[in-house]
Amino acid sequence: MFGNLEAITKQLWAASNSRNICSVKLEGETGHRLIYPHGIYMSKQKKLTIACWQKAGFTRKGLAEGFKNLLLENCETVLVLNKRFYKRRDFDPSDHRYGEWLFHI
Repeated sequence: MFGNLEAITKQLWAASNSRNICSVKLEGETGHRLIYPHGIYMSKQKKLTIACWQKAGFTRKGLAEGFKNLLLENCETVLVLNKRFYKRRDFDPSDHRYGEWLFHI
């Protein structure tokens, strides 16, 4: 399990740095999410969390599009796409809701 998390973290780090859109599948979900990965941080609950803008795809509640915080441990697959995204102007890595950053754009 740890090896898979490490591989997924590396994929998301590379995708963030190159601004590549990703398709992710989370454990227990029936569909994929199309995300713009903005970073990974350690939450106050000590969980590695993906901070992203979700453009489309599966959602448990609310709107499919918007900022999402997804648990890294629930991420089963990441597919880095050949499509690019722009860092959102309203992304604020200093926001108190985020914990300690592993990385961010």
